[in-house]
Amino acid sequence: MAFLLLLCGLGTQTRADEGNPGDFIHTRTYIGVEGTSVSVDNTGLFDGLNYSVVNTPNYEVDLLPALAQNFGWGVLVGHREEAWAVEVSFWQSNHNATFGPGVVSSAAGSVTFTQQYQDVAVYNSINVDFKRYFITESQFQPFVDLGVCFPWIVVNNAAANANYQVTSLTLAGLGLDLGVGVEYYLSPTLSFFGGGYRRWASFDEFKGFALEFNQVNQIDASPTDATGGFDFAVGTSLGFE
Repeated sequence: MAFLLLLCGLGTQTRADEGNPGDFIHTRTYIGVEGTSVSVDNTGLFDGLNYSVVNTPNYEVDLLPALAQNFGWGVLVGHREEAWAVEVSFWQSNHNATFGPGVVSSAAGSVTFTQQYQDVAVYNSINVDFKRYFITESQFQPFVDLGVCFPWIVVNNAAANANYQVTSLTLAGLGLDLGVGVEYYLSPTLSFFGGGYRRWASFDEFKGFALEFNQVNQIDASPTDATGGFDFAVGTSLGFE
């Protein structure tokens, strides 16, 4: 009899250690899709007035655009244990890229852009986020989000060499994001979510014709390679307990 009571006590202790037994979600692995709204702050590096010039071993000029806000898409996979979750996602969106007006100077001379011109840039980002959920007994659960991101931007027709050849420019970097949102669980399997995120990123790897370099000159004010933006995402996820 005493042995049976001991076993019952151990079982009760184990269930208590697993977390709040009233939680709507205990363990959940999930996949999902989302729609995004991405913006890049145009008061720093991406104001359309900055550029990078390399004179040796080969001349090259890379123009950095101002990027307009636009909508995009994303996919994600994650795992949740009680009130905590880790999530990996990929975002992509197309943006109008605006350059100039201004003067680009180098050892080879100077070029004046008397008016703005536009092209297209593709924003990509791999994100790793950690989430903390609240009011976990409810189907409607707010969360806070802290993560890192690995963004890269491909800008059409933004790099030129001494032979007047033009190619795309890729800018890559590392970022940090902080967000808040809510998730509604229609069932333990199906959920809908939305959130807002503040992102900071540093782009210090440029690739046009050359391999990699980070020498940034400016047409106007002194730039910084750090930039940010407010992003939003809404989507749905399918979970497996």
